[in-house]
Amino acid sequence: MKLFDAYRASLKSLAVEEPIDVFVHRPLGFLVAKASFPTPISPNFITLMSIFVGVGGGLMLLTNWPHKMLWCGLLVFLSAVLDCADGQLARMRKTSSAFGRMLDGTADLLVTAVVAPLSIYIVWQRHNTPTWLSVTVIVVGFLTVLTSSNHTSMYDHFKNVYLRFTQSGYTDGEDYETALERWKATRAEQTWWKRISWRIYLFYVSGQRDYARKYDPWTSYRFSLFPPYDPERAAIYHKHAEPVLRVWRTFFGFGSLVFGLALFNAIDQGEIFIVYRLVVLNAIFFLYLRPAQRRASKAAFQEMGVHLPDQPETNPA
Repeated sequence: MKLFDAYRASLKSLAVEEPIDVFVHRPLGFLVAKASFPTPISPNFITLMSIFVGVGGGLMLLTNWPHKMLWCGLLVFLSAVLDCADGQLARMRKTSSAFGRMLDGTADLLVTAVVAPLSIYIVWQRHNTPTWLSVTVIVVGFLTVLTSSNHTSMYDHFKNVYLRFTQSGYTDGEDYETALERWKATRAEQTWWKRISWRIYLFYVSGQRDYARKYDPWTSYRFSLFPPYDPERAAIYHKHAEPVLRVWRTFFGFGSLVFGLALFNAIDQGEIFIVYRLVVLNAIFFLYLRPAQRRASKAAFQEMGVHLPDQPETNPA
């Protein structure tokens, strides 16, 4: 029971934890974190190992090694476990930091930026003739990568909005303006690898802000302007947003994306994964989630009596 309690304490709020993480990645990540706890190993070191292993898994696709697809899947899966373990170790040690969270996000981007395109490349190798089919695979692959990036970015955004309103003292996630000021205040003392991490992070936060504006104008990306935690506002936002958030966390998080990349590479069925991500998930993303999220955001912010500068005064077209 004590072990279960320790595992539970290593998690984020279950309202935003992806099921694939809770039942697959994080139990294994907890073992890594627990083994690392009494050692000098830092959460940031585990994050760097997650990058190294994940990128290595992607590059495996360019080799002629026997069973390279299986090795790719195993390494990408291990990367996801380590990606969970770094945050769990930080929470166990109570040493979470803004830079650590930023580095963790950078790791996610770097791993998927390598593994996803190379997975498309493997599919293209099987379907590169005739010319029209080759071009089709490239276009479909690009759209799959692009829309999958939007999926995880929007889940991350709405997760942070939810936690900002419903969890007292929650400070993870920041808007672009806050991140930019933090970067300017620290850039003179940054090492070269921290500067690279910052550039990637600012690019991500800026893109997330721009897409969130179009996807749901009734929400707000200006986290720094949110009112302080209030139990009444928390109940209101939870009532409207939590049903939609259940769909977000089940299908659209980074854990689900990486698990899919690991599984379908391991069994060498990338075509199935492309159809699932591009057709099935985009149907949910645009036809159900977008209108549902807009309704939930509008109702929640209006009932809370909160209006921020980046929100519309009237119903947008």
